[in-house]
Amino acid sequence: MNLRSAFHRSLGAFGLELRLRRNLEAAHRRAQQQAERERWRLLEGHGIGTILDVGANEGQFAALMREVCPEAHIYSFEPLPEVYARLEAAYRDNPMVATVNLALGAEAGVVQMNRSDFSPSSSLLPMAELHRQEWPQSAGHTQVPVRLARLDDWMAEARPVLQGALLVKLDVQGYEASVIEGAQETLRRAHLVVSEVSFYELYEGQPLFAEIHARMAALGFRFRGNIEQHHSQKCNRILFADAVFENTQLVDGI
Repeated sequence: MNLRSAFHRSLGAFGLELRLRRNLEAAHRRAQQQAERERWRLLEGHGIGTILDVGANEGQFAALMREVCPEAHIYSFEPLPEVYARLEAAYRDNPMVATVNLALGAEAGVVQMNRSDFSPSSSLLPMAELHRQEWPQSAGHTQVPVRLARLDDWMAEARPVLQGALLVKLDVQGYEASVIEGAQETLRRAHLVVSEVSFYELYEGQPLFAEIHARMAALGFRFRGNIEQHHSQKCNRILFADAVFENTQLVDGI
């Protein structure tokens, strides 16, 4: 065998190994996505016709709900301008998804948002040290002015048509209590609320699970468990979860 043949055989083996690795990675991603869809399919039996997606980022949750609840109309709220541009572009031609360039909270105005280098970690609250330790790639940030509104005020002005059962999803990186404060009338109309809840402080001053649980209980909701929960990098504690709260005034629970 001459050197040229050996070289080409080595290139071929390397290409085969690279394709195999890419195929395995793609299969792993598909398996993860399928497992995620299966976890969220518990929402299917609730007759959900409207979803308020608070903290939409680029529309990942909306994409998941298009598969789990394909008949639902989705209103996706995202405050960061450049992230919202990608969200709006992704759903511009989809009549089932409306995008709203707003942050939600307990009051209205213009506020500075901490835009993380990893955009899903962006928050109206400063990032805590534990968050930086767990996800160092998200630590860098810049401040960006965004519009802030109360969800109850937006509902009164926009008057969206609520069809079927209402699901409210909250994923606002530690700002959940403020969103709840400005959304009490809307939440009383919701059958289900799925809220990210933290068990450790990932953002400075954020309310932890106990406070979110108490606020939801005061509105007539009962905690029904977690759809997903997320471990620390060292896997020695659960940092946060996606908690399900059921409105006992609207849902026939046990």
